[in-house]
Amino acid sequence: MLRYGRVLLIAAAVCFPPAAGSAQERVDRTAQAYYMRGAFMESSDDLVLAYMFYAEAEKHEPDNARINFALARVTLEMGKFDETRRYAGRLIEKGIYESSARLILAEVEYEERNRDKAIELLESIEDSEDVPLFDVYKFLARIHLENKDFDAARAALEKARDLDPGDLFVHYRLGLIYADIGEIEKAVESLREAIKVNPGFSGSHLALGSILLHYGDGEGAAKAFEEALELDPGNRTAVTELSRLYLEDGRLEEGVELLEQLYKDRRLGDNGKLVLGRFYYGLGRHEDALRVFRGLLVTLGEKPQIVRAIAEIEMDRGNFRTASEYLERLVEIEPGVFSNYIGLVLLSNGLAGEPSSPEEDKMFSSVEGTMYLREAVRRMDRTKYSDNFIIGTVYRKIDDSERAEQFLAAAEELSPEDRDVLLELAALYEDMGRYDDAIRRIRVVYDNEPEDARINNFYGYLLAVKGDSLDLAEELITKALDEDPGNGYYLDSLGWVKFRKGQFSDALEILLSASEIVEDDPVIWEHIGDTYMELGQPEPALESYSRSVEVDPDRPEIGDKLREARSAASRAEKKVE
Repeated sequence: MLRYGRVLLIAAAVCFPPAAGSAQERVDRTAQAYYMRGAFMESSDDLVLAYMFYAEAEKHEPDNARINFALARVTLEMGKFDETRRYAGRLIEKGIYESSARLILAEVEYEERNRDKAIELLESIEDSEDVPLFDVYKFLARIHLENKDFDAARAALEKARDLDPGDLFVHYRLGLIYADIGEIEKAVESLREAIKVNPGFSGSHLALGSILLHYGDGEGAAKAFEEALELDPGNRTAVTELSRLYLEDGRLEEGVELLEQLYKDRRLGDNGKLVLGRFYYGLGRHEDALRVFRGLLVTLGEKPQIVRAIAEIEMDRGNFRTASEYLERLVEIEPGVFSNYIGLVLLSNGLAGEPSSPEEDKMFSSVEGTMYLREAVRRMDRTKYSDNFIIGTVYRKIDDSERAEQFLAAAEELSPEDRDVLLELAALYEDMGRYDDAIRRIRVVYDNEPEDARINNFYGYLLAVKGDSLDLAEELITKALDEDPGNGYYLDSLGWVKFRKGQFSDALEILLSASEIVEDDPVIWEHIGDTYMELGQPEPALESYSRSVEVDPDRPEIGDKLREARSAASRAEKKVE
């Protein structure tokens, strides 16, 4: 219940006594004695006795303004509103303590839920010098806020702030109102002022964090939530929002530190447990993550997000048979959700890597792989970039270039400068031998990220493969190597540039260095074989091509090179004989 009552109105009585020389100063001595005892009891919070003594005083001096004012105050605090109206009405009639009496009546109307009448009374004393206007404006603002009249509340609060810039409530409420109407700079400024006034009020930090988070300042939001937690360690809002920010920012260790003890103390809610499981998963603490998620499975049942999380972890661990059981259950729970099929698409098409053990090697038929992919395509949203990108990537991985291009091109149309789709298209067009199309995509990425070593290498390598702009290609790859001099793939790219320039001895030296770093890459051994052939050394070329085939037997283009090297080696041997 809102009560300005005693504190505010005693202050008014002390600060604004009746005019000197008025009849009210000549108080009956008995009335004065009762009045003084009543004032003492009121200051001691004994309102019952205060009321009794003031009432006795009023019997002796019924027209005394100060006594009537005291009775109006005390009856307000006691909830005797009919009496409050009578005593305040006398003051208004006489024109003594009139503004304070109206303030008392505003409280009565407010307590009886007559908010419009309360507002009318408060607005009638806005220009008065006989009441503390700062408190009048705060009172007005409270009522306007309860009426959801935010414009009027804002105006009242701004007037209160101008009178006293050191009030927490005023800055805090103004900050929330500014945020609601989209005046974010003012909202942030007001909440920061509230924090200056009272750094120990966690609500200001929470509100500031929420506003900063909503408008994209994750770093500022995290700081505000951290400060809120220092003040109120058990605040669930701060814990929830901060943990989400840590998850988005990859601050996994800090996230575990934030949530782990709450989890051990059984004070972490289900949403917090979901996030903690994600932290554990991101840190590779799979057993801890599974313990959390399986616990949620028991308490919450087969919620899709929990089943999906367990399936993801089991896939990551190479437990494909176990993962497939959860994925199949996920499809049963939500058969119409596109993302639920992706794990099964990867597993059934052999795109999930190697199983952890023979027992976890879930064998799918080619029919199942096709079926799951078809079901995913049926449920995808073709207007979403992400769906087209995922399906296009899968088709590229299973060497269906036509469908891969169809979906990746759709993704590119929806998000023309997206880095991932441009790189995937560049790789697809490289596989298809469409180097101009590949270079066109990688150039867009390079323009956006000219310092990225991987982009420099890929761009330079594509130029080298095409045999175009070889000086630029060498410059790009050298730049990549400056960032990562021990990268065998970058060395392979540089070696291939040298090869295309006809600098075969330099190329061979660089390519052999690359093979020492990346021992089992079929392309590097193919490049070494090509270079040996250009140097007229078919025997080491034959060994290099053979090594390439050993690493990856499914590269038919090596067959012709093997035969040519074998034939050349045979001719060279006969010539020696």
